[in-house]
Amino acid sequence: MNTRKYTSQLREQQAEKTRERILDALVEVLAEGVESLSMPAVAGQAGVSVGTVYRHFGDKAGLLKALYPHAGNRTGIKVDSIPRTLDEVDDVVRRVFQHFEDTDDLMRAAFASRLGREVRIGHTAERLEGMRQTVRATNPSISSDQLEHLARLMFILTTSDVYMQWKDRLGLDPEEAADEVMWALRAVIRGIGE
Repeated sequence: MNTRKYTSQLREQQAEKTRERILDALVEVLAEGVESLSMPAVAGQAGVSVGTVYRHFGDKAGLLKALYPHAGNRTGIKVDSIPRTLDEVDDVVRRVFQHFEDTDDLMRAAFASRLGREVRIGHTAERLEGMRQTVRATNPSISSDQLEHLARLMFILTTSDVYMQWKDRLGLDPEEAADEVMWALRAVIRGIGE
């Protein structure tokens, strides 16, 4: 018997809207403090059943993992292509740091928990590979050893943790922090070229 899978564009759109509503509810729950995070709390805030939350995200880790891209989409920070010049890197760093500033309370709450830290660490390999691609694009003749060092440095300098240090310890705003990071990256890249 040949069965055909039924697909409905309307149903897919409704599912995506429900997913976004759940993620928006997650943001609101996290704003009240990470201790209030539970699947029932998120479901209640979203106006859906607990089963719906589990169906869309599986568990708390899946819910928190979806928060990163959701926050990026909501703030327009999504990076569609690998930066190919240092000017493009500069633009991305500025947008990322502004994103960190715009979502400061949310990110601090989301990553204050053990689970939140695990989710963030889970994105490390993906982000580090993006940094490698960026370094290759901006410095095609760089050696593989230099590439790895520079990709790691670029990764660390553009994390939310480091941005918080610029902000909390030095009182820098997103633009000033981006200026510092780009100064450091340009100085290192110039040093590699010598």
